[in-house]
Amino acid sequence: MKPYKGRDVEGYLASLDKGKLPIVLDLRKMIREAIPDSKETIKWGTLIFEREKILGAIMVHKDHVNLQLWRGSELKDKDGLLEGTSEGMRHVTFTKTSDIKKGPIKTLLKEAGRLK
Repeated sequence: MKPYKGRDVEGYLASLDKGKLPIVLDLRKMIREAIPDSKETIKWGTLIFEREKILGAIMVHKDHVNLQLWRGSELKDKDGLLEGTSEGMRHVTFTKTSDIKKGPIKTLLKEAGRLK
């Protein structure tokens, strides 16, 4: 996928591969429900959700979509969904909407939203 050059969320969504769009839309809805005061922006060609600081991103790749959580290493992740080994960021990978375990993902998002 070519990086999106614009700044508007709707333009970004319109640029997405139609096979990945349902995943992105489901994740956006869950983020809005779990962290209602977060805002969406486009940075580095991807969809970012933030408050005072960046909380995470929805990164669309050629064959999957990642939900990235900037401080994911600090989350409990009792369901073992988070991947990654960096000092802070962790991600969950989705190839189709049925991969989204809504309860556990919403729990991670709520916990990420509570981090100060």
